[in-house]
Amino acid sequence: MKKLILMAALFAAPQTPGKYVLDRPMNYREWIFVGSSLGLSYAPGASAMPDMYHNVYIKPEAYREFAKTGKFPEGTMLAMEMTTADTKKDPALRGSFESEFLGLEVAVKDSRRFEGGWGYFSFSDRGANYKDKAEPFPASAGCVGCHKQHAANDNVFTQFYPVLRAVEKER
Repeated sequence: MKKLILMAALFAAPQTPGKYVLDRPMNYREWIFVGSSLGLSYAPGASAMPDMYHNVYIKPEAYREFAKTGKFPEGTMLAMEMTTADTKKDPALRGSFESEFLGLEVAVKDSRRFEGGWGYFSFSDRGANYKDKAEPFPASAGCVGCHKQHAANDNVFTQFYPVLRAVEKER
């Protein structure tokens, strides 16, 4: 719970209530899995959250277009599900595994609706109890600027996702 509260504190409040509300994608686990990270964070104070997995999925049609053209089409959606990490002891000798759900965040490419082309949403509401709807973070939120400044390709951190890097190399 402490990690979830800290994570939520990293983001600003949503903009204009009721404007650009996004329904939670119910089938995101059926999308293309592009990568996972453990303890990776882009926020100040990240050392307080070292044991969190981020699993990232992309809508299949957006993946196919990206693989074909190297560009994320309008309507691209990426979902990032976050879980705690735990250490597996028995019967394994070492390693870690995903334990409890912490949150779900979704990025949407829609240049008509969002300044900078992308909107970022959080469906997190105390672990696996995800909200059904979310409003975008304001353009001034730290996540928006970080994606714009540090993402390798069109606001997407392709540098962290081996599946997307592989199709970039094939092009």
